[in-house]
Amino acid sequence: MTNANDRKQIQDYYKMLLFLNESTSDFFFLWDIREKKFHFARELNIARESTGDDVCTYTMDDLQAVAYPDDCKMILRQLGNVADGNEETMDFDFRYLDSYGKKNWINARGKVLKNHKHQPFVVMGCLSRRVLAEKVDMLTGLLNYNKMLDNLNSKIARGHRGHLIVLGIDGFRDVNQRMGREYGNHVLIRSAEILEGLKGEKNTVYRLDGDHFAVDLVGYNKKDAEDFYALVKEKTAALCSFSAGIVSYPFEKEKDVNILISYAENALGRAKEAGRNRMEYFSSENYNKTLSRIELQQEMKESIRNNFEGFELYYQPQVTSNEYKLHGAEALLRYHSRKFGFMSPVVFIPILEKSGMIVPVGKWVMQQAFAQCARWRKLQEDFSISINASYVQLREASIVNDVVEAAREAGLPGRNITVEVTESMQLQDYNYFNNIFSNWRNKEIHVSIDDFGTGYSSLSYLKGLEVDEVKIDRCFIRQIQKSAYNYRLLSNMLELTHSARIRVCCEGVEDEEELHCLDTLFPELIQGFLFGRPMPAQEFEYTCLVPNDAYMQLIRRLTEYNEKERLHKECTGQTAISEQFEYRKILDQLEEIVYLVDTESQEIYFMNSAAKKLTGVYNYFGSKYSQIFAGDVREISGNSMEKEENGSYLTEKMLYEKYGRLLRVRERAMTYNGRPAVMVVAWPVEGESRQQDRRVRDELYGLNQTLELYELAFRKKHQPELIQEILDFTGHYYQSSRVCLFLYDSRMDIWQDVYSYLEKGVMDKKRFLKLTAGDSMRPWAKLLEEKHAVFIRSAEELKEKDQILWNGFMLQDIYNCMLCSICDQNHKVVGLVSVDNADYCRDDLFLLKKAGRLLENVLFCQNEKTDMTERLHRYVEKTLDHNILSATLIGLWSIKINKDSGQVVMLADDNMHLLIEADKDASPAQCYRNWFENIHPDYIHYIHNVMDTIITTGQTVEASYPWRHSERGWVNVRCVGVKTSETDRIITIEGYHRLIDDLQQMKAVPDSGYTTQ
Repeated sequence: MTNANDRKQIQDYYKMLLFLNESTSDFFFLWDIREKKFHFARELNIARESTGDDVCTYTMDDLQAVAYPDDCKMILRQLGNVADGNEETMDFDFRYLDSYGKKNWINARGKVLKNHKHQPFVVMGCLSRRVLAEKVDMLTGLLNYNKMLDNLNSKIARGHRGHLIVLGIDGFRDVNQRMGREYGNHVLIRSAEILEGLKGEKNTVYRLDGDHFAVDLVGYNKKDAEDFYALVKEKTAALCSFSAGIVSYPFEKEKDVNILISYAENALGRAKEAGRNRMEYFSSENYNKTLSRIELQQEMKESIRNNFEGFELYYQPQVTSNEYKLHGAEALLRYHSRKFGFMSPVVFIPILEKSGMIVPVGKWVMQQAFAQCARWRKLQEDFSISINASYVQLREASIVNDVVEAAREAGLPGRNITVEVTESMQLQDYNYFNNIFSNWRNKEIHVSIDDFGTGYSSLSYLKGLEVDEVKIDRCFIRQIQKSAYNYRLLSNMLELTHSARIRVCCEGVEDEEELHCLDTLFPELIQGFLFGRPMPAQEFEYTCLVPNDAYMQLIRRLTEYNEKERLHKECTGQTAISEQFEYRKILDQLEEIVYLVDTESQEIYFMNSAAKKLTGVYNYFGSKYSQIFAGDVREISGNSMEKEENGSYLTEKMLYEKYGRLLRVRERAMTYNGRPAVMVVAWPVEGESRQQDRRVRDELYGLNQTLELYELAFRKKHQPELIQEILDFTGHYYQSSRVCLFLYDSRMDIWQDVYSYLEKGVMDKKRFLKLTAGDSMRPWAKLLEEKHAVFIRSAEELKEKDQILWNGFMLQDIYNCMLCSICDQNHKVVGLVSVDNADYCRDDLFLLKKAGRLLENVLFCQNEKTDMTERLHRYVEKTLDHNILSATLIGLWSIKINKDSGQVVMLADDNMHLLIEADKDASPAQCYRNWFENIHPDYIHYIHNVMDTIITTGQTVEASYPWRHSERGWVNVRCVGVKTSETDRIITIEGYHRLIDDLQQMKAVPDSGYTTQ
């Protein structure tokens, strides 16, 4: 109850309210703490109780009715602190809903007034929108950047901790352009509402500028922050995607809020560069790189103003194929930084492009390169020059005239100029680019597509763009002499380009074997380290235009080799089949079936039209001979060899039935492009009787072979040798291309091909690692639980019955298969023997069953004291192919976690073994220890969180952390992992491990030999 003195004092405050009301537009109020009523000098346009005077009185419920629901708890908490005597002042911001339902920010400030007994009984204060007028975003109603600065400064000063996350809408500019600004505003408003709905009570959402938002996650740890971002991705997925950058505060000793915000924005930029729709943590190392990039950008800007000081052109020779005459050079831009030294194009070219400085620099390159070419034409009249044009330059309206005018000033004919554009730019706007290219071609200037084959739709470029040349990237050239597949692929690319009357330049040629292999494909131009690295103009002139002895010796040696090869082919009669592409046209006209097979790999080089028509296979690249042509093989009696007059042999070897027809086959051994090959010609045989049934003779033969098989056990003493001989014997008996012994390791849930018999050129099953995982092999084990041995005559039998098994057959080039189980003492299937593509088959699989039984005895002999599980684990681990996949500077791994025992092992490829400093023969358990025990102790918890995230979400996760190297100390590592399978007992995570430090060093090496522009 308010006494008389207090009431009189309140009346005096009423008068003060009325006085203040006349001098300001703010809403002054008097809060009677005991009566729980608010008295305003101005009406608030909400329902209130009548007091009969000029003062408007409202209850707490009246005010709560118009306050934004999410802010009500905060308002009550702030007022409660004052009412309880904990605070003598109040100053907070909250939102209220106007008559249109729109949210508005308002500031509440007040001071506690005490009565004559020094007790707080009223608060005098005001509600003001002016205080926040410049700190509220008008579109979304969120607080803006300025308010965020105030709030963060206050929190850091009071010792608060948390995470600041800055979010940006991916591709928002495209949204505005495609859908209009009205829709873009809708996306922003809706995004703000979603973020408001996800934040906690103590957190605040801000709109910074454009499509950038920030959320202050007060008191959140790293895991909480990651969970918050995951929720944002989930809730906004239908509307847009968000990238995010995040930084903890205070970060180290940094308390400047502006710098903390720049840290988070830097991390956001990295998230967008890394592919968008992801979150990146702030990294001091990456931030320093950004600062260095900014510094380098500023330095290059000054260099341009100072007449392109620091920029220089290097030149790499281009020579003609086979003759190796100098055709010209490619001009490559280099930059020498005053602070950072010689810069790799990988570093400075993207900066030039993003900043737009590539336009003036590109004009300078044209002027310098064309003038240099004009001088060199005095030494070699037909000398040509190639320059690179970036996507940014091509979008300039003046680009056509820039090239033409630079050529005119240098006095250089257009026919000696080639402008290279990069295929990875995705030149889909054919009309726009063809208009540019057409104008150049009218001036005889040539157009080339660089890095051909590495983009998204190479073939469509040749159809849609008017170009004169394509440059085949190094990735297709590397070790081409060792890859029949790459050779065929490149052969077809060249055939395609030549048919379109487009010349080809193969770049990245580094050794003579690659060169000699390329010479058989007849590209027009060759470029690479073999003939010269990029070099300054003076060195190029001395080395290539006025050749020194070393260069001349190289050209002489290469030319002599080519001449010897040509003469050899003429003597051996190989030239007819090796002529560029004419042989294809000739053979396509024949009625006979003709195809060419690589002897070693058994891959098909060529099929003529008759062969394609018979088989129905038109895309045969990468296919094995056995996949398309093998069938029911039957030997022909009589003389099988005929000697031709020229000394070569024809072998009439077999009849086989395929595609419903019986064919007589003749083969001719030959050399094709330097590799041993067989040319096969087949004629259909009509009405010829089949051979007699040889069942009785087969059975006698089988018994004899079984005795010989068992005899092996008496002759051999060493277990591995005996197992291998049993498999070899089985393969020879069934005339099979491949026999494999698989054993199952329950610890790692993996089936491993521990021993194999392979015909020459047949692919090892270990190449199909995916098929040895527990889930993939389980159907085979189930099949053999029902039957001890199974004969699958044709893969097509499985297509309707079991899609998984059928897919396995297709992947492994199997057209028939015999399987026999390997069982333990409890008759449980713990392994199997597979006999693939057998030419000699019997339904009872007599010998295979005997071989399986013998293998069981050898593997699980009673003298072995270790238990069955340990023995199987030892076999698998000993022969496990650690080289899962090989990639430069990247180690690939597969981690398996046993849910029952908690044991964790790592299957590592050869690169991973090197990176984690594990012995080549280190076990999977040792590999895991080598990796995990050298992680920086401060990051162990972080790595556990990463693993948990991978397992629980099933998403691909990237992690960066320090790792201890025995010689180099702490190195920076980046890992990417994803859960690939999970059974009742085993979780499998696969991914890669990369030393980021090494990657930086590689990029910093100048003159890489690749065209960066």
